[in-house]
Amino acid sequence: MKSVLSLFSGIGGLCHHGISAAGLSHKFRVQQFVEISPYSQSQLRHEQPGIPIHADITNYRCHQGQFDIICGGFPCQGTSNSGNRLGLADFRSALWGEQFRIINQCRPAIALIENPTGLLSRGMATVLEDLSKIRYVCEWETISAYCLGLPHERERVFIIAYADGLFHRQQPTSWTDQIGNQITQVRFSHEDRSFEPGIREVAFGIPVGVAKGIKGNYDARRAYGLSCSPRQAAIAWKRIDYLCSLLSNHET
Repeated sequence: MKSVLSLFSGIGGLCHHGISAAGLSHKFRVQQFVEISPYSQSQLRHEQPGIPIHADITNYRCHQGQFDIICGGFPCQGTSNSGNRLGLADFRSALWGEQFRIINQCRPAIALIENPTGLLSRGMATVLEDLSKIRYVCEWETISAYCLGLPHERERVFIIAYADGLFHRQQPTSWTDQIGNQITQVRFSHEDRSFEPGIREVAFGIPVGVAKGIKGNYDARRAYGLSCSPRQAAIAWKRIDYLCSLLSNHET
């Protein structure tokens, strides 16, 4: 079982819900959440009782090797096409620096970073440069919710970073060569779980896909609106599972 640290956890779309949507809950388990929103904290406590939640990422600390995988989608107000487009100069999106600090402290085998596609032109170079400085190799893919059977586009970019030389002589197959099959697997496994009728109206036009009974609840609508779709995250977790299988083969 690989240990996972979840940063900017929200309501868990990228972390435990994404792992579950990939069918990998028996392989990856979140050990700690870092999340500041009281509403999202309440959801995490309800769904994952007993897992510690740290509220403030700016004073969170961990030690080298504490977690196998660190995942997180730092705030997107500066990177999103619908935001202020300030990139990492926005004080909220600048929290990438805290995510990077924690990755550098822990040095996990693998790090997963998620953001809207606006990141590609508003901060991607900095993210890649930061990770390169600590000798992490990066690969990334843009994944649309629509291609996974969801009724909205909601494109997201997923960056997977791992230590240079981690796989030694066995080089991973490119993610581009795998992603079509991964999308087919996830879409097929969820085809019988279509949206509730009228879900987009319930959410007042926020295309979130996982909202139930939240009419009139601003905190809930905001949390679901910000959340990464678990199906999209599942594609990244399937790639991570493949990379971990290479590590297991090397160890044996």
